[in-house]
Amino acid sequence: MSQPRALTRFLSIKWKALILTSLVLAAVTASYATLNYLEMRQQFAQRREELQSQYAVQVQGLLDQYNNRLEQLTAMVASLPGIEAAVNQPISDSDMRAVVDRLMAVLEMNFGVEKVALISSEGDQLISNGTAVDLHASTSLAESVRQAINSETPKSFIDCSEICLQYAVAPVLGAAGEVGALVLGMSLTDVILDFRRVSGTDLGLIVQQEGPEARTQIDSDRWLGGWHAQVMVLSNAPRNLPLLRMLASKAPSLGELYSPRHFKYDDRQFEIRLFSLAGFGSREKAHLATISDISDSVAQIRVATQRSILLGVGGLMVSEIILLLTLWRPMSRLRRAAVTLPSLAEGAFSKVRTAISSTKPSQVFRDEVDVLNDTAIALAHQLEELNEEVAERTRDLSQRMREIVRERNFVTHVLDTAQAIILTQDRKNRIIMVNTYGQALTGYDMEDLDGRPFLSMLAPAGSIGIMERLVELVDGEREHLEAECDLLARDGSVINVFWHHSRLRGDDESSPVILSVGMDITARKKAELRLAWLADHDPLTALFNRRRFEQELEQAIASAKRYQHSGALLFFDLDQFKYVNDTSGHSAGDRLLKRLGESLPGLLREVDLLGRLGGDEFGVILSRSCPEEAISVAKKILSHIQGMEFPEGERIHKVSASIGIAMFPEHSNDAQDLLARADLAMYQVKESGRGGWHLLSNDDQSQQLMYDHVLWKQRVERALSQQLFMLYVQPILRIKTMTVGHYEVLLRMRGDDETIISPSQFIEVAERSGLIHVVDRMVLSESILFLASARDRGQIVTLTVNLSAHAFRDPDLLGHLERLLQENYLDPRQLIFEMTETAALADLTAARRLMEAINSIGCLFALDDFGTGFSSFYYLKQLPFEFIKIDGSFIRNLGERPDDQVLVKAMAEIATAFHKYTIAEQVEDAPTLALLEEFGIDFAQGYFTGLPQDIATLFPDKTAALPNVINQ
Repeated sequence: MSQPRALTRFLSIKWKALILTSLVLAAVTASYATLNYLEMRQQFAQRREELQSQYAVQVQGLLDQYNNRLEQLTAMVASLPGIEAAVNQPISDSDMRAVVDRLMAVLEMNFGVEKVALISSEGDQLISNGTAVDLHASTSLAESVRQAINSETPKSFIDCSEICLQYAVAPVLGAAGEVGALVLGMSLTDVILDFRRVSGTDLGLIVQQEGPEARTQIDSDRWLGGWHAQVMVLSNAPRNLPLLRMLASKAPSLGELYSPRHFKYDDRQFEIRLFSLAGFGSREKAHLATISDISDSVAQIRVATQRSILLGVGGLMVSEIILLLTLWRPMSRLRRAAVTLPSLAEGAFSKVRTAISSTKPSQVFRDEVDVLNDTAIALAHQLEELNEEVAERTRDLSQRMREIVRERNFVTHVLDTAQAIILTQDRKNRIIMVNTYGQALTGYDMEDLDGRPFLSMLAPAGSIGIMERLVELVDGEREHLEAECDLLARDGSVINVFWHHSRLRGDDESSPVILSVGMDITARKKAELRLAWLADHDPLTALFNRRRFEQELEQAIASAKRYQHSGALLFFDLDQFKYVNDTSGHSAGDRLLKRLGESLPGLLREVDLLGRLGGDEFGVILSRSCPEEAISVAKKILSHIQGMEFPEGERIHKVSASIGIAMFPEHSNDAQDLLARADLAMYQVKESGRGGWHLLSNDDQSQQLMYDHVLWKQRVERALSQQLFMLYVQPILRIKTMTVGHYEVLLRMRGDDETIISPSQFIEVAERSGLIHVVDRMVLSESILFLASARDRGQIVTLTVNLSAHAFRDPDLLGHLERLLQENYLDPRQLIFEMTETAALADLTAARRLMEAINSIGCLFALDDFGTGFSSFYYLKQLPFEFIKIDGSFIRNLGERPDDQVLVKAMAEIATAFHKYTIAEQVEDAPTLALLEEFGIDFAQGYFTGLPQDIATLFPDKTAALPNVINQ
């Protein structure tokens, strides 16, 4: 374990939080104070802007008001009789002079008129109140007087050539038609002073003159040289005039002052702004100046800003103190944990727990530090346990290493003993390692295989394309590869191998990249070839089987139709074959069939085809053959078979055959139909005495039999598709208790006119047409579904179901039975399968195999028609039957025939000895039943014990409809 690192000094989280919080709060406070200051300044500037604009409007309005008053006063004075009389002649009369003087005194004293003059049309001054009005000195005045006289309308203007006066000029009409002009002049100083008294704001009137009328005499006290302007009127002049001079020296143009200008003067803050005034002469430009002392407002803004800063700083200090008090104790506990936790690396688990537990956490106000301390204590416990577990795992690891060594030795042993080829390849597909089995199988040793290309070991025919896929495996494009490639051994033999290649992780060129495991499938390939051969051939005779024979027949029929030629089908079986089996055993019958399979091909042409269709049935296809040639071949076959002697033990068997001949495509162009017609022709031979041949003809009675066969086949198919089959049951009586032991299922068909058709009319057709398999599965399915339905209603019933001889050749029957039993959860012992002795003997091997498989499921078997064959007792020990049904021919006249009584009694005793149950068929009366009980027969069946009934009638509670099982 590495040494723990020494604890370094660090800055506590509480101080980091305090500093960070302080910075954030300080930034917030500064931002707030700044924004507040800017907002107040903006509001102050906006208020000043509105107020100054209002002042400019008010001053201009006041000037206009004064101008209107002056014009009205001038017009009123001009209309006085004395003034009108003075226009016509000079005033010389003392009384008139006194009147005019009093009028002028009134205007000066009451209305503030400073200039009064009466001007004649020639420009002579007729009357004045003091200094004469010099029209030549003032172009604006002279122009206004001339316009007033000429237009006889009043005029007004402001003239600031010497002092700023507001003039009004009114025309005066004399009695003799003379026109003069009365001029009144009022000083603007009163206007400014009046506004100063009302608004409290200092105002000034600054005038700039241009042109030849520019003043020649400059008042140096009020002259602003920087602006080339004269201060004509100014309130609070002692203070404001120096301000204007200072501004004139700093601002080179009056236009800069049309926006508010702030400046500091004599430790006070001032604001000045200029506005343009209208009503002055065309060569004079007047400016109204507003001068405001804003020191108090600025001071108030400064005080408000300082107050915001002080409040923010105070809040900051209070917040920091609260934060520090809040974090002090948890951070101290956290610091103690931080100092203590490194001891866990030294294994001091108890020390850590003691140090952390020394601080008692609050039980009410728990926080993250309390959770952390609890977690640290739990971690100390877990680490202590893990430390102990690591020590234990270390000991286990040492033990595991020893086991791995043993396993490695075991793997090495497996590689040497495994019955599979195991080898590795490098990136260039060169062999690196081969196990012992691979060396032994190929005949090469490791020295021969080391570095050898893997492809050189493969047979050329089976290695096409394998190189490209191995390259993909090396490049990582795939992880696994499966292929079947033949391997060449040292002795030149070919070994069929199935390879599984897997990609490994190789670091260099010499490292193994591919792991190849090969399984020797030579034996399996041979078995597959054997199975492929068995799919088309009969294993006993090596002839084509029925499936392949039918395929060849279809091709022969198609060829005959295409090329317009005829062919023949020969269908025959052996007449005495069952006798050979019964007397000499089935092995003797097999040897007979094998001998025929070897000898019969020699009687045929190379283009002809011979096949075994089942049991002792054979078929021959004669391509390009006429009826005469077919008859000739049939005779050769008959002669050959009849001439054969087959010795078996002390017996010498002689057999014959019955051959049916059908021509194609004359008689049919369907393989199944043609086989059926040839089969009918063969039975014509058997009915006429056997050992011969019969060629089917169009006017033959067998044609009608074929039509009947086709008709009944269609009826069977329709009954399957339309569910016209019905299940009848007949009780089987237990003789000792006189109770029903079980029921036998009997198949019926519902006719078009609701008649009930017995199975004797359609079972043979179903067997010949191959529909018997569907019929078997249909009966089986409906019987099992009925048993399940009865069980659900609380009725436990056992049924006996008949199986046809073809059931042994139905590969799907067993799986169908198992699926139905599992899906319906049915007890298999409720089902008994019944087959005839003839059906069992037709293919004893297949019968035994099927019966054993069904018995393993749990179902039982009964052997029907017992006693009718030569070897009935022999099969009691060969086949797994639980019940034997004594044929009705022994029971029908039992009370009248002593020989039947002896046989039935013997059958009962033998069945008892073999632990079999006996069932007597066709019990028609009470005496027969009494004799059966006396002989020890277990069960009785017949019209006396119970008539067959519809299963739905016998068990009326059955409501579930049975499904169509034609395709099951």
